[in-house]
Amino acid sequence: MTDHTAATYSEAICPAERMVGWYDVAVRATLIPASGEPARQTVGCYLDAHENDGPVSLGCGVEMLFHDLQSPLPPGESLTALVEAVTGGLNGKTWTALQVPGRADLLVIALIDWQTVPGSLLSDEIDDDRL
Repeated sequence: MTDHTAATYSEAICPAERMVGWYDVAVRATLIPASGEPARQTVGCYLDAHENDGPVSLGCGVEMLFHDLQSPLPPGESLTALVEAVTGGLNGKTWTALQVPGRADLLVIALIDWQTVPGSLLSDEIDDDRL
């Protein structure tokens, strides 16, 4: 159901800083509800990197991620556990799958090329030798 072919860190991290020291990281996220409802998928820059070649982490993008997946945000400690599990799961890897803490739903997150995300910066707007 979910294609786990993922981009490398350098392909997923937008080479233009969002703000000093912060880079957007593009992912495809798939939520597979335990209830048997259809899976939901979204793409966007929900993760962050402090360097333009990794490592990546889930931070404030978690709220928009769950909004775009049309799923309630896990509360309190479950949210903290989710952020830590995603960040740890992507340590040196290009995709991760985990059970949403406090629920039986499965969340799959895979890095994708930042240029494939709707609304990404156009390559001619970025002065970077990677492009």
